[in-house]
Parts: sequence; structure tokens; C-alpha cells
Amino acid sequence: MTGHRFRCYPGRQQENILLRWIGCQRFIYNSKVKEDRYFRAFARKALSLTGQKPPIDQQYSQFIGPDTAWLREVPSQVLRNGAVRWKQAYSRFFQKLSGRPTIHGKGGEQGVWLTRELFAFEDDGEGGYHLRVGTKKHPLGRLRYVADRPHALPASIVISINAG
Repeated sequence: MTGHRFRCYPGRQQENILLRWIGCQRFIYNSKVKEDRYFRAFARKALSLTGQKPPIDQQYSQFIGPDTAWLREVPSQVLRNGAVRWKQAYSRFFQKLSGRPTIHGKGGEQGVWLTRELFAFEDDGEGGYHLRVGTKKHPLGRLRYVADRPHALPASIVISINAG
């Protein structure tokens, strides 16, 4: 697996949308961590009486409600990817590659993981590409980025922010 890091230059409005997407994905991830802690602490006792095990799944719809209606303002793929990130972290824990998933804070490097449904590289006609991000319902628009070397078209990307 090869990863490349390129610098992108979002506009002010694009930056605000990306920060919202990052926050919503982090919210879903942290909610899954809290849900897991709840099941391990309390519900395991009740579930063991019924012969069931605590869920380790990628569901996130239970976190969208009247108090969290703002989660509907981002593409569902962003929320799903937050749950998938938690599931991947939990899988690494079971493989003894890392510790149990923990709460992610706002500090430090943050990013939003985007899969193929949320972005497309468009040929600019001059041998380069433009990155179009978003969906029809939640468009981010064309994101300017600088590629200092040729690269293949990826299956997923992480747009991260560090040092503001």
C-alpha cells in the first residue's frame, strides 16, 4: 500500500464544510467508543443472561436524533466512514496490534476519510487533475491541490488539517 501526501488549498467556505465533516466523523467514532464502553461495563451482564454478545458493528444511525440533527447536514458516507474507522481500530485491537479504541479529541492532526463515492479526479486537459469533492446533496466543489509527483487515482483519500 502506497500513500502520497499532497497539499490542498480549500477556499474559506470549503474549509468550513471540511471542518464540519471532520467533526461529524469524529463524533460518530467517539460515540462508537462510548457505546462500546457502555456495553463492556453494564450491558454485558444483562446480555450474558440472554446468551447474546455486545455488538461490534458499523451501525451509526442510532446516534442521529433530535439532539444531533446537525449530523444530517453531512453526507451519510462521512458518518459511515467514522463507524468503519472505529471498526478497523477494534479489529487492530483484536489482532493485538494496538490498544482498544479511545476518544479522539479536537487537538492535533485531524482528518476526514473519504471513499470513492465522495470524490472524483477530473482531468484538467493539461496533464493534471482537479479534485471534485462531495455529493449532489452536499457538494464541496472543486478542491485545488498541488501534486509534486505523478500518482495513480486512489480508492480513498484522507483530507487532514494540522497546525490550523
